[in-house]
Amino acid sequence: MPKKFARYGPADRYENPPKAGMCLSAFALVRRARQDGTLFGLPKPNKEWASDWLPSWSNYSAEELSKIYEEWRLPSTYLLEGEAPIDAVRRIMEGQLGIKKYKVMDSPRVFSYTSPSSWYRGNRHWDLAFAYPLEIASSTKDDIVSDNEISSGLWRELRFFRSKAELKSKEFGWNADLIRDLRLI
Repeated sequence: MPKKFARYGPADRYENPPKAGMCLSAFALVRRARQDGTLFGLPKPNKEWASDWLPSWSNYSAEELSKIYEEWRLPSTYLLEGEAPIDAVRRIMEGQLGIKKYKVMDSPRVFSYTSPSSWYRGNRHWDLAFAYPLEIASSTKDDIVSDNEISSGLWRELRFFRSKAELKSKEFGWNADLIRDLRLI
């Protein structure tokens, strides 16, 4: 098979995108100052997920969406075309979580995944994930996030999980590989 470089664009100078598509995503690894734990959430059924954050959800059946709403996830979004990953993380923090005061702690960890496509048989889907560590101030030691700490109509529950043991029994959907690679479980 001839080499195909990951340089996509108009066919006169670039390669065609992967036949099963690719996703560029940003993830917020939110921690509280001087406390253990990483923020995870259970999404609440809301059309904003598909319109503003994860448009692939608009292609899912009611049964698939029902399952997604039972999976714990890191706050995340697809990048907008031309958007820098750090700007996507700012959108997550301010728009998805309602957090205005936070500090980016380090450069992102970047992960690349390919998997057989269930939609386009015989082709592989490609995911690039940018995971940014962030820190917020917190006046509570409670692991369940209260409405006055983080406000958003997108989450049924937000919780800081402190240990791998707490997370081992949770469902993460396709994000399980990322959660494992981040050494959170």
